[in-house]
Amino acid sequence: MDQTVLDWLLEDNNPEVRLRTLKEYKKLSEDDESVVNCKKELLGSKVYERGLKKLKKDKQWDKYDAIMAFAEWGLTREDIGKDIDSEVFALIESTGFKMLCGEPLLLRNLVKLGYYTEDIVKNEIDSVLRLIKDDGGFGCISTNKKINDPRKSHKSCARLTVEYLLLVAELSLQGYKPECADALIHYFTKRNIFYRTDDMQTPMVDVMLGTFYPPDPIKIGAQQIVYALRILGCKPKSKAMQAGCKVLDKHRLENSRYVLTASKSVPAFKAGNVGEENKWVTLYAYMARET
Repeated sequence: MDQTVLDWLLEDNNPEVRLRTLKEYKKLSEDDESVVNCKKELLGSKVYERGLKKLKKDKQWDKYDAIMAFAEWGLTREDIGKDIDSEVFALIESTGFKMLCGEPLLLRNLVKLGYYTEDIVKNEIDSVLRLIKDDGGFGCISTNKKINDPRKSHKSCARLTVEYLLLVAELSLQGYKPECADALIHYFTKRNIFYRTDDMQTPMVDVMLGTFYPPDPIKIGAQQIVYALRILGCKPKSKAMQAGCKVLDKHRLENSRYVLTASKSVPAFKAGNVGEENKWVTLYAYMARET
């Protein structure tokens, strides 16, 4: 990464981006002085205050979004303290993790926050990862027989499988590579990450070719998909990773920063304006290349 880009990511006005950059791009330890100071700044910021208010709202999806935000910012349950545990366990109790198509992403965020040590989280992860299909992906969870008739054979759902990819990548970062990892990697690499096996010019899901952010259970951008595969060991010079970088480079500006192509109308947290250069997309794009 060019030093001018790195300096941009480390600017004072976005402690959430800075913390993630220090921890996961520069790979500094939790007790490094710059990491410690950045955490203090983030925990005293308006952006964190908004996240905490969302966590304590009654609606389950508000809590879900707050958990996602904290995970994306690079915080842990220890950093947040007593404000988070009761809310996390209440959400688990009320939903059993089954938040429509959002369970794998919720589990990924809980792992990132440090909850994999909890038996209830670990057991759920072990259970859902056993549901991997023969094609290396994960099936649609809909109970609508017009969409997902249990009497008929169905291909895996690409949208859901991307969430599982992020979950397995995060587990790998924590030192645990599940048995299903190689089959899941193959699911994407045989498609050059994004494309249909019967037409390698057509994406499985259009949103995959953009830089959608923050992630949504059914919309995850190319920068996070390529990054997850890199974490899981895909070589930069492989055909699939070259295809992934080619897609990312379509969103790269002359100043070596990357553009945000789309976001949810009400995102989990404010990450920047669509159509403009974006620190989060840029950080993921460089981690995908250099991790």
